[in-house]
Amino acid sequence: MTENIEQHAEGAARSFVELVRALQDRGIEYPLEAYRVYSYLTRCAGEMRTAIELVEAAVQGLQDRGLLRSDYRGEPLDEVLRRFTESSAAAKDLAGALHGRLSTAHSAVGHVAYREEPEGQESATGS
Repeated sequence: MTENIEQHAEGAARSFVELVRALQDRGIEYPLEAYRVYSYLTRCAGEMRTAIELVEAAVQGLQDRGLLRSDYRGEPLDEVLRRFTESSAAAKDLAGALHGRLSTAHSAVGHVAYREEPEGQESATGS
């Protein structure tokens, strides 16, 4: 792998921005497109919790080896790490909730079908 972690994170963020831009510009024409977008978003939300846990473990490992210090105007490192830990825990909870909601939406949109005939016209079967 030639890319480092920061490049992967930046690439993921840029890809997400491009997705939002494409949805704004082009929109979604068929339900299958919505189903696929929700599939990918659900997968990302599921991985987000794991990514946060890995970042937490890395920061904890650096702290355990005595490699961290606070550079925020003399604020004690313990206070900085406490805020980081609390915020990371909240982010993991939110990521889990987001994954659950996206899974529900993904499942629901899978049952939406495209209307083949114009509204107001009866089909050939007389329905």
